[in-house]
Amino acid sequence: MRTPPNTLPDVMKRTDLDLITETRRYKVITPLFGGGVTPGEADPVTVVRATEVRGHLRFWWRATRGGQFNGDLSAMKAAEERIWGSAGAKDKAGPSSIAVIVSDAHAGPIRSKVEVEGRYGTRQVDIGEPFSPYSYVAFPLRTEKGKPAGAVRDDVEFTLTIRYRLEQSEDVAAALWAWETFGGIGARTRRGFGALTCIEVNEVHVSRPSTASISDVIQQELNRFAANGVWHRSVPHLIREFRVAPAGGKPNADEAWKYLFKKLQSFRQARFPDSQGRSYGRSKWPEPDAIRALTKQAATKHSKARVSVMKFPRAAFGLPIIFQFKDSELGDPQQTSLEGTQHDRLASPLILRPLSCADGKYVGLAAILQAPTEPPNGIRLKGAPDDPVVRSSLSPVEAKRIEPLDGNTDILQAFLNWL
Repeated sequence: MRTPPNTLPDVMKRTDLDLITETRRYKVITPLFGGGVTPGEADPVTVVRATEVRGHLRFWWRATRGGQFNGDLSAMKAAEERIWGSAGAKDKAGPSSIAVIVSDAHAGPIRSKVEVEGRYGTRQVDIGEPFSPYSYVAFPLRTEKGKPAGAVRDDVEFTLTIRYRLEQSEDVAAALWAWETFGGIGARTRRGFGALTCIEVNEVHVSRPSTASISDVIQQELNRFAANGVWHRSVPHLIREFRVAPAGGKPNADEAWKYLFKKLQSFRQARFPDSQGRSYGRSKWPEPDAIRALTKQAATKHSKARVSVMKFPRAAFGLPIIFQFKDSELGDPQQTSLEGTQHDRLASPLILRPLSCADGKYVGLAAILQAPTEPPNGIRLKGAPDDPVVRSSLSPVEAKRIEPLDGNTDILQAFLNWL
């Protein structure tokens, strides 16, 4: 059986005076999704892997410090490799001088079920299934095509020891702060899985800001760490005028997290009332009617468009998006997929996660990375005739026709405003 590593890398054993060693203890405050060698699955041996942590720190270094290079992507990558390492090849920096090791990791049991209240009492359902309170963010864990239901890990804690040169202090501090504030461990961290909080540094307890001051504290740290320069358009990043919306104090991380993703769900799935006044009518977004127009298919009751905008604005929340019509047997289109013309996936710039505050309170943090909301070569509707290229950007006139946007052409900002 494979066992987790328990030896220090050689660089950790050096005693040079210009090396700094930090030992940081973390608690993961939402379930850990994946994080193992197999994507989407919890690792049964190594709960948290040092290589994964290094990858997260590398990303958040780029997101905070990558604006120092006047938009020169090659210069940024060269600096990144000097700090975080590269594959051993000619003209490459080689292994990183920063050592990262994870130790003393432990977690509760792997969990695939969640208890829900029903008309006839409580019952257990798979965590990703529609009746689960986590279904909107945990849908990849659903059973499908013979694949068993997925699972998460609860109550994960681990110690991170990181050693670096004195001259790298600011780079490491920026990466650690951004990772701890906006990131997490495992998969689907932008939807709040694997959110972590640092509870000790060098065995000293870390104090938390109050719920009232959290926005000011984040802004102060952004002013310190976010590079005030020109960024290459392909690099997701933080800026000093960052868009952040903390949402009220909650008694625990789970409640703060649920508040956020249920708000996102109601925003993205906003519907007109049905004939009985219930909120189960047609979508307030233009995509369903646009798909009907492109496929020339519509159930009789949907033959007249409700939102007359031939655009796909919800691409801003990430790709791909699968559209499945419940009335396909009555004439509505079959399943289609909105994706990039050359790259089918695009990570969401929207980050949702709980943050730990003083007095045992938690806030829900919604934040937007500066990043493209469309892939470089545009988007297409796969499954429609000829897989047509479509657009997501809106004019002010079009935005006024989409009720959830309230006239705002920036879809992500409209969500923050609504939140």
